[in-house]
Amino acid sequence: MNLKRQKQIESAAKALLQKTGHYPTNFYELPSDKQGIDVKTVAEKIGIEVREYDFGEDVSGVLLQLNGKVQIGYAPENRTGKKRQRFTIAHEIGHYVLEHQRKGVFIDTPEKYFALYRNANSSTGEDMQEREANAFAASLLMPLDLVREGVTHYMSSDITRKQDFELVPNLASDFNVSNIAMSIRLTNLNLLW
Repeated sequence: MNLKRQKQIESAAKALLQKTGHYPTNFYELPSDKQGIDVKTVAEKIGIEVREYDFGEDVSGVLLQLNGKVQIGYAPENRTGKKRQRFTIAHEIGHYVLEHQRKGVFIDTPEKYFALYRNANSSTGEDMQEREANAFAASLLMPLDLVREGVTHYMSSDITRKQDFELVPNLASDFNVSNIAMSIRLTNLNLLW
């Protein structure tokens, strides 16, 4: 995905958070309970019904658009974990907001989220839509401005090697995402050194 498209996705995620009243004005206004952005409420405020549903081991989430109704289904917490559920919901919102087309239903499997390297499917439209939905989810859960402020917050005091190594887990905890998701976000933003 090119830089122009990445910026469009960042803007779309920020606009959605602002539209739904879920964009903290700064890093220090993130929910103090370490719950992160409330993606279920964000989805509901734009008319998407969100519900947990066990699709089996191979499906993380589904976006269904049928007869003017939009639903997101996500795998149970005992199978994926709460942080993964949040990313899945944000990813499915991304398909919706970015107006990805795929015959009314998106079925997302775990391996689609972590397609980090080019493979035989990398040039397909579906693969591009998955990467865009991942970028949207990251932007929604870890807004650019807030991540930058968080890095500054943790790195501005007297830095020790221990604090340096704790940057990812500290930020992951603040945004209620996995360490892997935060590492990828920081790397993509060129904020991890």
